[in-house]
Amino acid sequence: MNSNTLLAGLGAALLAVTLLVCGFAVCCMPATTQALSSAVSTGEDSPYTHEQLVPLAVATRSFTVDYHQSMEEARESLAADVVDAARAASAEGAPKHSDWSQEAREVLADTDRPAFETMEALSEVSDRYALDADAVSHLEDCNRLINGISSYLGMFGVATLIVAIVLGFRKQFAALAFMLRMGPAFLLFVLMVLGLWGVVDFNGLFAAFQSQVFVDGTWTLS
Repeated sequence: MNSNTLLAGLGAALLAVTLLVCGFAVCCMPATTQALSSAVSTGEDSPYTHEQLVPLAVATRSFTVDYHQSMEEARESLAADVVDAARAASAEGAPKHSDWSQEAREVLADTDRPAFETMEALSEVSDRYALDADAVSHLEDCNRLINGISSYLGMFGVATLIVAIVLGFRKQFAALAFMLRMGPAFLLFVLMVLGLWGVVDFNGLFAAFQSQVFVDGTWTLS
């Protein structure tokens, strides 16, 4: 096995990872969250309306994915969005007014405490109303993970490009073609296997993934 064959194999693996990273980046875009939440967040079984759930989904994406200089300020900003939506949803005459308990309305009536404390108190009434402390903590873990590795992910794309240039410079066009074919093919194969696993046992797939990147017990939520 010569160096060009090894380079083509390495390039195919790097290309597969690069394509996966690009797909993940698209999934993390605000427009993607907007589109998905608009399609699936009907509000039918929620104390919030569809029109409220969509911006709340976008705000939660921002808290989970975007870089924040102060996580405390980001947490307070997310809580303020949730509390504002809760007050609007529970107001007299609102379409979802009947879905809110008297205890929840009493929590929301206290306008003197910070938004995050109000959201925590609201979640203690029911986690249908707001993100509880465990959920917020997990989203913070996600944020640290995403921002911790994002600066390194671009290196896969650079490495892929370097391998392609080297093969092209050496006029190893067959090896380059192999790399460009096998990279997407390998990724497609992996995604098909994971997709089949998800169809057969989604909870098992979800648990296997979460346990690889998060401490056990921190991602098990209501």
